[in-house]
Amino acid sequence: MLQFIMERNLLLYVLAAACAVGVISQMILKQIYERLIRDTKNMGEPEGRFLQQLRQRFQYCAHLNEKVGDVRALIQKSIMEYRFWGMSLHQWKRLGGQCLVVSLLCAFAGTMARVQSGGMAVAGNTYFWLGVAAAALTAAAYGIADTGYGRECLEIRLLDYLENSGAVRDYSEADTEEYESDYGRQQEIRVPIVSVAEGRKAKRRAKAETAAAQTRAQKEKNDLKENLARIKAGMQETAAEKERSDRERNAELLRQMDPKEQERILREVLKEFLS
Repeated sequence: MLQFIMERNLLLYVLAAACAVGVISQMILKQIYERLIRDTKNMGEPEGRFLQQLRQRFQYCAHLNEKVGDVRALIQKSIMEYRFWGMSLHQWKRLGGQCLVVSLLCAFAGTMARVQSGGMAVAGNTYFWLGVAAAALTAAAYGIADTGYGRECLEIRLLDYLENSGAVRDYSEADTEEYESDYGRQQEIRVPIVSVAEGRKAKRRAKAETAAAQTRAQKEKNDLKENLARIKAGMQETAAEKERSDRERNAELLRQMDPKEQERILREVLKEFLS
């Protein structure tokens, strides 16, 4: 098995791949810190999700506790919980060291196999020099990324952003008070802190309530029309019944009269109608 691995140079490939992954991981970590620091320079509404969540958490704590006792601890906790591609910033930093260990182990195993087969440990030993190159490249990547300084700079900028920049208000001191009449007395209303997601839910709920109110209004309008139509139909039916009753009563009166009297009344009615 070892001979197969040595003949195919598998250790060299693993060594080179681990070195590349370690270097790339530190460059990615450097870009993460730069992006987070760049987002703190915007004093308006933050664009990054990390700063949005930190800002909302700070406002929520200030709203509940009247103040945030340890802002730095809040910032450090948020940085610890931040994830990029499912990995925390600490895991990204350790990935470079872990890849370096894998590279050195491959270089050591290849060197030991070469020595056992009668080769030199240094002279002409590709594994040894590749191991040295992997260590140098990884160290250079750590030096260029300088993630320690990036984290410290990020914490200071976030501390200044939350406490001194004025971009985040302390809601314990700036509660917005509104008053409304309720049986002749006014009540204090505090403006709650609403996240973006909660705001969207509130808008959707308001639209649904508006649609429901419109539906209720339309239904009430239709019910009112139906009631008016029934009242009108009832009035018409009542008038028809009254007219029929009057006719029947007049006919009964005519039947009870003397024929001559009936003839005289009919003539007077026709004369008045034709004149």
